[in-house]
Amino acid sequence: MKEQLHALLLLQEIDTQINREEEKQKQLPAKIKEIQNIIAGIESRKNIGNENLKSIQLKIKRREIDAKAIDTKIEKHQNELYGGKTSDIKELKQLQKVIELLKADRDKVEEDLLIIMDQEDDLKAELQKIEQELSQAKNQLQKIEQDMNKQEKEISAFIEQKTQERKKIISSINNEDLINRYNMLWQEKEGLVLTEIEGSICSGCNLSLPSDIIYQLQKNSVLITCPNCNRILLWKENK
Repeated sequence: MKEQLHALLLLQEIDTQINREEEKQKQLPAKIKEIQNIIAGIESRKNIGNENLKSIQLKIKRREIDAKAIDTKIEKHQNELYGGKTSDIKELKQLQKVIELLKADRDKVEEDLLIIMDQEDDLKAELQKIEQELSQAKNQLQKIEQDMNKQEKEISAFIEQKTQERKKIISSINNEDLINRYNMLWQEKEGLVLTEIEGSICSGCNLSLPSDIIYQLQKNSVLITCPNCNRILLWKENK
């Protein structure tokens, strides 16, 4: 029984290692997903910025058209004013007034254009920053994916190695009931199936063990379980 229990203890150590690596393996996609979400957020900001830029550029075109239309009207009225087609003072004064109003309108349009063009420049600069941020995030994602692939291969190789070791250990344990008990307790006790005792306390649940159990453990002749947590007990020998 002693040899079987020590083999079972080794099996528990290997299963713990496998379980730990499998948990690490499960966490790998989460790191990639985190960066992907960041990239998605940056791309969303970029798309919104591009739509805003299109809107601003459309406003610029419209104001440029407005300015051109006003210039055309001013040129027309100036030709009428200085072309000599009319000599009526009242009409000439009216043309001058119209031209002044048109020039005021043009000044307002040009002022609006300058404001909108400043907005365009600011947004282009912001989009350039977003593009750099996006490029950095994509490079980071590529690096993380490479690291994750490397870790995935290393973890898979480790698990495969430990799985082969596990098979050898199981084959050395000829007590099927012991294996079945171990498998049942593995899930129930979260991996701590068998615990070594070196005093009078169960290291699995901290229960004080009766002296007769301690005596039987020291003999290592029969299977002993903790009366409280039901874990398999093994006396720890000084090496």
